[in-house]
Amino acid sequence: MRSNYLFSFILVILTILFLSVTAPGFAQEEEEKSQLGFAHHLFDKGHYYQAVTEYERFIYFNPDHPSTPEARLKIAFCYKRGEQYDKAIELFRLLADEYHDHNVGKEAAYNVGKCFLLNKDYEQALIEFNSFVKDNPDTPLADKAQWNSAWTAIYLEDYGAAQEHLLRVRESSDYQQPSRELASALEQLPQLPHKSPYLAGFLAAVIPGAGHLYTGKKKQALFAFFTNALLAFGTYEAFSNDLYTAGGFLSLFTLNYYSGNIFGALNSTHTYNKKVTDAYLEQFRHKYELSIKPLLGFTVHY
Repeated sequence: MRSNYLFSFILVILTILFLSVTAPGFAQEEEEKSQLGFAHHLFDKGHYYQAVTEYERFIYFNPDHPSTPEARLKIAFCYKRGEQYDKAIELFRLLADEYHDHNVGKEAAYNVGKCFLLNKDYEQALIEFNSFVKDNPDTPLADKAQWNSAWTAIYLEDYGAAQEHLLRVRESSDYQQPSRELASALEQLPQLPHKSPYLAGFLAAVIPGAGHLYTGKKKQALFAFFTNALLAFGTYEAFSNDLYTAGGFLSLFTLNYYSGNIFGALNSTHTYNKKVTDAYLEQFRHKYELSIKPLLGFTVHY
């Protein structure tokens, strides 16, 4: 009996000692998970600046934690989602340099170009995307960078360059099929119902306002027609009544409005054609924006 009591006593003592050693570790791990989980929750809810505070709190108390690089990446994403692109670019560049051999660094380097694209700095976005593809040619994000380079070129109305980027997307990529479809769509651009600027200018020169009417601008067409008609009539009346000074001034106004009518018709044509092209491409952008899933999520493994 004594041996049984002694064995039970020793077992209880060992259990207490084990729990006293391991419990703080478990508690700390749970606390770390709760801190990071709450930050993720704020991010998912769109409370980006509150999320930044929680991510920074996690990093401060856990500087060597395996999830610290991910938390730093998330902070950069918070600024990106909050449209503070300069700050986001600064943080993404730091992460790209520090973790260039890991997924965090690749994700960060890609998002530098994405921030420039969102900020409508299209030339710099192309430079960043091209640099990323050159440095990371074999990652899934390289194909995503080619895809975004194509759209950047489209925004710059460089459709030939856009097609080149689309054709560089690899066969194994999720972006391969959409890229082929978009490249084919770009080939159809000349077939869209565009208006001729030459015809618009000719019509405006023959009958003021006719060029605007050709592009569907009825109010501008009426304004141009009546304004030019009244000025021409006033000029004729002034010279008919020997009012040469008044006739000279009215002639200048008439010539100015007549020339403006022609240039306005040309600009109206370009506006009309751009609207048609943008509407055509927008359906593809919307379609692929909804259908393509993001690549390389935020959770990073070393």
